[in-house]
Amino acid sequence: MRYCCVAFFIILLFASCDYFSSTKKNKNHEIDTIIDFSKVDISPSFNICKNLMNEAKTNCFRKEIQQRITKELQLYNFVSKKLIDEVVLIDLQINRRGEFELKNISSSNNIKEYLPKLDSVIKKSIKKLPKITPGLKRDIPVATQYQLPIRIQIEEEIN
Repeated sequence: MRYCCVAFFIILLFASCDYFSSTKKNKNHEIDTIIDFSKVDISPSFNICKNLMNEAKTNCFRKEIQQRITKELQLYNFVSKKLIDEVVLIDLQINRRGEFELKNISSSNNIKEYLPKLDSVIKKSIKKLPKITPGLKRDIPVATQYQLPIRIQIEEEIN
């Protein structure tokens, strides 16, 4: 009888080793959600726009960046042999640190031909933009991309 009790105890001991194993089970539950990183919760903003909410903040940002680039372009005296009234598209990215990066400038062949220095002036004006508050997704700074239209209007040069 004694041997039966000892054998039963040993079998019980080996069977229960799973409960005392050294491998720890992951108690963190996986979250099964899809995050849309193409949209931000909070838009990037200049200091002047930071206290505004949602749509007003986005509009303030667009207006402020457009004014700053336009102001910089007006410092240059562009002259053309042809009347120009076109829109140039500027693709910008604001990185997670709130710094602007120029991705692309889309302009017509007329602009490239009659205003060859426009691209370099735009690049300089982008470099002069201040560091801003980046966009946030779930309170994490994320990179955002914007396409800004800039209207170029130049009258013909009078000879």
